[in-house]
Amino acid sequence: MTLTRVSLSQPDRRFIIGRSAGCCNKCRIQVFRENEFAEKARLGDDAHIRAYSDDGPRGGENPVTGELNGRANIILLCKNCHSEIDQHPLKFTVSVLTAMREDHYAWADERLGHTQVRKPKFHYILYLNTPRVDMYAVANSLSLPQFDFGSANRFRDLGFEAGRVMASYTSILNSEDLYASQVAEVDDISGLEVGQYCFLEPMNFRTVAVKEGADLEAAWASDKSIIYRRFGDWTLICLIDPRWITTSTAGSTLRSGQAQLCGVFRINRTDPETRKAYASPLFIAQKG
Repeated sequence: MTLTRVSLSQPDRRFIIGRSAGCCNKCRIQVFRENEFAEKARLGDDAHIRAYSDDGPRGGENPVTGELNGRANIILLCKNCHSEIDQHPLKFTVSVLTAMREDHYAWADERLGHTQVRKPKFHYILYLNTPRVDMYAVANSLSLPQFDFGSANRFRDLGFEAGRVMASYTSILNSEDLYASQVAEVDDISGLEVGQYCFLEPMNFRTVAVKEGADLEAAWASDKSIIYRRFGDWTLICLIDPRWITTSTAGSTLRSGQAQLCGVFRINRTDPETRKAYASPLFIAQKG
């Protein structure tokens, strides 16, 4: 029998990514990666629990409830786990994979679902890293603004359209469904983990040589084009890419030497030896 294959719908894909917290449901590594230059990589698959074809892995087992290409029959896996699971169908049965997925969803809910941000409403955003915000929105099943950035290399290149884009992205950042670990001025940040999202309450940051036209790799290697703050004996260093500065006054604010800022940041790496945590901001704002 020949099947006409139907693609997984975008709402189902967003649902699966959101419930999975962007992680493989077996080994729990992050399957969506992005470096500091906004280069993206997807290291995972929307894998079928019961194969789409009867000849595929678990294809002869009783079907799961719902469509073969619907959310009930899909599990998010990294490519290594996907390969292992499909090559060991006797070990990884439909029931085993379904239970694995539900256990992972419960883990994701426990890790993310009880850390809803208590944040002020934002109106004026200094720095908006649109690729990072887009990744966060997809991972949390939030609706994305639909804009064509065309050939714009910087936010301000959008001209009058920049205001409309900022307003639309601000609605994401003000969403009641924005989840992240909340960090206050007195908190211990030594336990921050790579891939974790953090909402920093308004607090003073030091700023170092944030300016356009710099060689970012060289600047970041020498702790420039950053904002930073000490938390006890640890330092949080936030890497700033001037392409994403959103307003004409933002540049001077982030070059001022010191500014009271807040925002959401993604932890890129930690160094216990030097007691430094490095992060990419999704957005930076001043409390309105």
